[in-house]
Amino acid sequence: MFATGSRAFGRRRSSNSNDPKGCELVREEVVLPPETAHRVAVLSFDGVGTFEVALAVQVFAAANDHAGTELYEVAVAGPAGPTTTRTGRGTSYALLPDRSLAWAESAHTIVVPAAPTIYQPPPDIAATILRAHANGARIVTLCLGTFLVAATGLLDGCQATTHWHWAEQLATDYPKIHVHPERLFVADGEFFTSGGGTAAMDLILHLIERDHGSALATEVARFLVAPIRRDGDQAQRAGWDVPEQPRSLVDTLYWAENHLAETLTVAMLAQHAGMSVRTFSRQCRDALGIPPMEWLQRARVRRAQELLQRTTWTVQRIAEASGFGSESALRYHFTRLTELTPGEYRSQFGAARGRRPATEQVVA
Repeated sequence: MFATGSRAFGRRRSSNSNDPKGCELVREEVVLPPETAHRVAVLSFDGVGTFEVALAVQVFAAANDHAGTELYEVAVAGPAGPTTTRTGRGTSYALLPDRSLAWAESAHTIVVPAAPTIYQPPPDIAATILRAHANGARIVTLCLGTFLVAATGLLDGCQATTHWHWAEQLATDYPKIHVHPERLFVADGEFFTSGGGTAAMDLILHLIERDHGSALATEVARFLVAPIRRDGDQAQRAGWDVPEQPRSLVDTLYWAENHLAETLTVAMLAQHAGMSVRTFSRQCRDALGIPPMEWLQRARVRRAQELLQRTTWTVQRIAEASGFGSESALRYHFTRLTELTPGEYRSQFGAARGRRPATEQVVA
């Protein structure tokens, strides 16, 4: 485990490049208290994504707030003068970094945000990444930021991910990298890469948990109204992400979400979509990255999460309303996907604790 206040990382365990889990760290058991604040440099340069810069600063800062001490000295580092960030097409903002790139070279963690239209790092940013890595920093990439680190050669031979839409391009441009397009984030030694969008938050919460334990990471996630314990090997496009095409598949998934309390089979879903079971299963895998029954179980777990948060119903009643039928089935899938029991989830996230819910109507 990365020990805050030192340069010590967990030992890297080699793995076959075909292993979907990739390289993993051999975790230590002791979380050391920080001797000094852990310096986090979020790199800024012309064209960098506004969302990723702000997200990284906010999540690490929230860890400080909830710990009641400065665990992380988080700062935006860039060249002298303002840099221009980008949000979508034609929208830009001026950002004035509060630390220099020279400061970033001695940081404990370097965060490389996405740059929506940039796939090669500016020379000064590339040099900063290389020097910081040589000094022992862990390198964290958010979304398309993986391309910028890949260009330095540091990721050659490593497991990595990026936004699923650009994963094929990453694998083509950098064939020495073992790309996992389905992963939310990948940890390989001192390199941590995330998928697109809110997968960046999942990765930073993972780092907070590694540095300071699950209790703090859970508290930060709860404050930010973010899911806790979305593991790196969870699919980027699974869960509530519903594809735009094909239309018949989309309509069927929305229909299924409105009938979760009923008995549903793959054959029934395929019939609703007007497809054979084989075609429906293939299209589901292509669009979501998971089989249809796995999507259905995740949808039912999300329904159970909503009911655990908003009602005081018994676990058995929630199991029936979410389509699991039995408390044991709900508990199995809920724990498998969230690493929390229904009772633990309710105690941490339930807004209805200690009071009677305003309504007990089931939306099935």
